[in-house]
Amino acid sequence: EMKEQAAALTMALHRAEAASRAKSEFLANVSHEIRTPLNGVLGLAEGLSRTDLDERQRDLLKTIVNSAATLDGILGDLLDFSRLEAGRLTVSETAFDLGELIEEAASSHRGAAEAKGLGFELVLDETTRRRVVGDPTRLRQILTNLLSNAVKFTSEGRVGLSVAKAARGDRYYFEVRDSGIGFEPDQAERLFTRFEQADGSITRQFGGTGLGLSISRQLAELMGGKVSAAGKPGRGAVFTLIVPLPAARGAPAAPEPEIERPDRALRVLVVDDNETNRRVAELILAAIGAEVVCVEDGRAGVGAVESGDFDVVLMDLQMPVMDGLSATRAIRAREAQAGLPRLPIVVLSANVMREHVEASNAAGADDHIGKPVRAETLIAAVLQAVEGERKAAAA
Repeated sequence: EMKEQAAALTMALHRAEAASRAKSEFLANVSHEIRTPLNGVLGLAEGLSRTDLDERQRDLLKTIVNSAATLDGILGDLLDFSRLEAGRLTVSETAFDLGELIEEAASSHRGAAEAKGLGFELVLDETTRRRVVGDPTRLRQILTNLLSNAVKFTSEGRVGLSVAKAARGDRYYFEVRDSGIGFEPDQAERLFTRFEQADGSITRQFGGTGLGLSISRQLAELMGGKVSAAGKPGRGAVFTLIVPLPAARGAPAAPEPEIERPDRALRVLVVDDNETNRRVAELILAAIGAEVVCVEDGRAGVGAVESGDFDVVLMDLQMPVMDGLSATRAIRAREAQAGLPRLPIVVLSANVMREHVEASNAAGADDHIGKPVRAETLIAAVLQAVEGERKAAAA
């Protein structure tokens, strides 16, 4: 009987693991299918913003961009939820300027607060003006979740962020305060439960996935910290993040040198099976006067590289005939066999999970940019890839 029970438990475990993998794959596929048209929405909206528009048209366009950005954030939450559940989400240890990160996170929400007529206060202890070691991306994500919630649930008054270092040790205290709707004190823990709110009607009134705070708490725990909440109905709330951030050793990193724009028009090859995405790339790169050539699959991309002279390739991953990884490997193999200079390849894909980035790097790509992409991000990636290859060739 014990052996039969053990076998049944093992089979149940295998089924649960298979179901978890299937769910993760489903979420990844759904994310890809949504991000692809979302890239077209954002890209074309940004292209339209550079045309002559009246004030009402600009307001409508701003709404389109904000709605697309919100959808992109929801997709990010779903993917993080899937990775956390599968135990595949990790945090990094990187040296970064804490004060700069806090100010960037705050500035991105100051405008939203002021647009609602709210005051916005940022208070930084002098000890935050230093370089520390931690995961800047995940710390910014937590602060963004807390600040966006504070603005969302506050209709009048103010929102604030204060940061200070503990008297001893390397722990930092981040407090996000608001004068919003608040909640019953005994409901605080429910806020951090997946798909839950202290009051179910709040979700219907304000929207949201109910994942942001749950993800924030788990990320804080992965970083060796914690998140807690306190509030009173109608009198606002306070969310406190405590996270260890050891001081970075050594001299401060030198600032990134300014990327010089080439004194000639760049020739860019765009390899993407989606017509809208090709159009978006053309619109964005027109801002730097680039000459753009587009093809629809990886095999055509390899052929274009063999017959043309390009400065950089923008490569999608999921394509018919030949996928982007195979095309990238084929281009690198040809360069190695013929002794040709390395052509910068930037993957531009709706596949944004860690394993996708690692696969791109292993195939020989120089960078991996996720869709939907903002114009400034794509232009910076193209210029960075060209500049990096130019310096490598000179060396």
